[in-house]
Amino acid sequence: MIGKIIDITRPLGPTTAAWPGDVAFSKRWTQAHGTVTAAVSCLQFSPHLGTHLDAPLHLDPHGRDVAGVPLSVCVGPCEVLGLPGHDRAISENDLPSGWKPATPRVLFATWTWALEAPIPATFASLAPRLVDFLVRSGAILVGIDTPSVDDPTAVDLPSHRRCVAQSIAILEGLDFSGVIPGTYTLVAAPLRLPNVEASPVRAFLLPATTVPAGAVERVGPIRTPGA
Repeated sequence: MIGKIIDITRPLGPTTAAWPGDVAFSKRWTQAHGTVTAAVSCLQFSPHLGTHLDAPLHLDPHGRDVAGVPLSVCVGPCEVLGLPGHDRAISENDLPSGWKPATPRVLFATWTWALEAPIPATFASLAPRLVDFLVRSGAILVGIDTPSVDDPTAVDLPSHRRCVAQSIAILEGLDFSGVIPGTYTLVAAPLRLPNVEASPVRAFLLPATTVPAGAVERVGPIRTPGA
């Protein structure tokens, strides 16, 4: 038995918020219902819309593409840490006293970005020093239920860069509606898109012991663009 599945993915559609300059979601039918045996659609959108995973190629032209992110990073034990109402960069001082990650995947739940709401002027992000703390604590993936791990005013994206430099995978735009903080099994695999820097994911939580340790293998060799 798999147990209860908790979907933590935002719907992806025409009302999904896009960053200024990014391509918003659009769909058109290339073969319409009633005119052919099977209908076929065409989709266009930025891979940074909605719930998505950033690969190192997003910041580093020689970094790993999203097809090369190991599945073993995207599937496994995770901890959902609740920080209700937080709307600025999360620092170590904002963490519960004495808290350290219970798993190598840490997801921050603030419940501050409503589904289909525009990207807010301010929102919870991860302070660069918090990324360093998570790395020292053994983290391999971080996630947050806001548009970015970086503050919207951070032009150089320092928290993204800290994650890339220390091989931490990044999930953004999660949805924790109705989720109780605690430990789970995370499944959040990106599409296998060579030479692409991000991918939408269908992220969900399972009971903590659903996937045995070592059950998920890497998806082939680690590749860099053009390799």
